[in-house]
Amino acid sequence: DVRIQFRVPAMGVIKVNIKWGKEKFDGVELDLDDSPEVFMAQVFALTGVPPEKQKLLTKGTTVKPDTNWAGLRLKDGAAFMLMGGAEAVAAPAKPVVFAEDLTDAELTQASIYPPGLHNLGNTCYLNATVQLFRGAPELENALVSKPLRDSGNARALSAALGNVYRTMQSGGGDALDFATTGLLTILRTANPRFAEMNEGHPAQQDASECWGELMRALGQAVPSGSDQGSLVEQLFGVKFSTTLTCIEDPADVTKSEETAPQLTCHIDKDVGYMMTGIKHALQNERLSKRSATLGRDAEYKKESLISRLPAYLTVSFVRFFFKKAEQTNCKIIKDVKFPFQLDVFELCSPELQAKLAIERTEFAKFADYQAEQMQRLGKVEAEKQPVGPLRPVSFTDDPNSSNTGYYDLVAVLTHRGRSSNSGHYVCWRKVDDKQWLLFDDDQVIPKTREDVEKLSGGGADWHTAYILLYAPRRIGTIPTAGPAAAADAMMS
Repeated sequence: DVRIQFRVPAMGVIKVNIKWGKEKFDGVELDLDDSPEVFMAQVFALTGVPPEKQKLLTKGTTVKPDTNWAGLRLKDGAAFMLMGGAEAVAAPAKPVVFAEDLTDAELTQASIYPPGLHNLGNTCYLNATVQLFRGAPELENALVSKPLRDSGNARALSAALGNVYRTMQSGGGDALDFATTGLLTILRTANPRFAEMNEGHPAQQDASECWGELMRALGQAVPSGSDQGSLVEQLFGVKFSTTLTCIEDPADVTKSEETAPQLTCHIDKDVGYMMTGIKHALQNERLSKRSATLGRDAEYKKESLISRLPAYLTVSFVRFFFKKAEQTNCKIIKDVKFPFQLDVFELCSPELQAKLAIERTEFAKFADYQAEQMQRLGKVEAEKQPVGPLRPVSFTDDPNSSNTGYYDLVAVLTHRGRSSNSGHYVCWRKVDDKQWLLFDDDQVIPKTREDVEKLSGGGADWHTAYILLYAPRRIGTIPTAGPAAAADAMMS
């Protein structure tokens, strides 16, 4: 008998660089003939981060125990990024604590965190987007409980997202992995771009493009329950009154109405604050089109004023630009501050401002009432005083609109890295005035407002705000018949 043996050629040892927070380890030996578990043990020895808590990224791929080194084609000098905390020295074992022995605050803390989503292979962009949409509970509730319309990919994609939310509400577990896999499969079918491969592995994608794809599908498939368009158009749609003026012929003016699912924040050397970037996008846009009076293409200035505000306002930062030489979307890392409380009154048309002024007057009265209570009772006691029912946030003839222009920040999708098709996406979502949650794939980590304030940019090695979601600011009504009556009204 003749036996033929095939020998896999040895790949050898290379030296790689590992970045971990502010620390960097250069020249770490990686034997490509060993399993990734061996390398993860080396990383543990260097950093103290145990393998099960390591998130090692290289070439947009998360290294796992079964990763095939050959498929990554690593060379000397390859860069790895490590995320994960070092394991502290174990404290003495504590006795088992039963639920009935916990205080109300401890029970709340133990159960407050909703589930995260496992990374299915460079799918952090999808996970972060799914978590971002949860900042608008009306949308999630509609997907879970209401029938969908339309057919085809839009309906399938919306149904798959609704299944993910339904499973998350049930606690997650293995069923959530199946639901997320289903959503990913349908997303790749609807738009093959999300199925692209990079050196044998799923390619990282732009979270903004994922958000746009889901937004389009939801807009077609999720009904509003009224005759005024889709629920997504109501909840997120911004309407603009636009004016196009020819630079060379100022008499050439065209007025029109437009709708978009978000405001855009342009970033240049003069933009240090989000509102400045939004104004630049609305008031200083330039475009080229054919002029009927000049008989040729000419440059026009486009100016826009908001004529309708949605209940939930999305602000998208233009953080990336296409660099032809490198054939990639490079990142603008400039520090741009964003507010936790947003007032867009000055961006609105005079007609809309007149409508907003009515309810804004009630906001001013309520603020005066709260200030009076604090002065009379002190802050602690004033906060305990009951108020009347919450005031409506929408115009009666425009469901899911904003009737004030006042918003509170409730979610931030961030990017860490140097291009939109690499790095890592996560979502930060507000729990209350003091606490936020970081959804880093399947890891859910409590954070503070101060942590979120650091997301304004300034470097590629930290999370940078990319998409922001603002919810309507809500106030109660001023009690008119004493605390007891107010308490009864609030309970009713």
